[in-house]
Amino acid sequence: MPALEVLLPDPLVASSLPEDRRLLVRYLRDYLITGVVQEPPQLHSSHKQIRVDERREPIGQVAWKWSELAGKYAGCPFWSTEALRVVVSLDARWPGRTLKRVCERVSKGYFLESIQHENVYPRLEWTARLQALVATEAVPSEPDLEALLDRFSVGCVLTRAQVDEIAARPSNAENPWLRCQGTSIRLLPNPAWSESHLTSVRESGLLAPR
Repeated sequence: MPALEVLLPDPLVASSLPEDRRLLVRYLRDYLITGVVQEPPQLHSSHKQIRVDERREPIGQVAWKWSELAGKYAGCPFWSTEALRVVVSLDARWPGRTLKRVCERVSKGYFLESIQHENVYPRLEWTARLQALVATEAVPSEPDLEALLDRFSVGCVLTRAQVDEIAARPSNAENPWLRCQGTSIRLLPNPAWSESHLTSVRESGLLAPR
């Protein structure tokens, strides 16, 4: 399995990303302005839709979907080299299975090593930051909200051991990737990263050598 294959989103998913991003930004901003939970939008890039009930509020749900829009595993733009090693080592056991199915299998915890899609900036902290803006004059514009989601609602595929490494580490609003600094996490370089993410990853010492 080529290493970069895990970074490539499904073409159908990729074609839906711009519209799904717009739908999520509008839905979240409407909630921030009014404080009223509206019917969630139907996303094109995922069969798992937003669910809002007494246990799930819109801010956290949008953060969850935003981090997985390109793919929870296959297609996710951020992978640690160790997570890739785990997937590659088990991929040979199931010839003919799609990469998506292999990743899902490895994430279930059936093996000594497994992978997990983890929010780089803790979702509970992101939710608290935005909840403080509900029904205030400080609600961001749609472009500013989209930029905030791109900065704070980022998912990365790690091994379960790496998730444990960062579980108790403090967050950093200036550079969310600093939460991973000083750990075993090294990220596969991806030409699709934005310049701001590339800079933040480099500043955190997380970029794996090519």
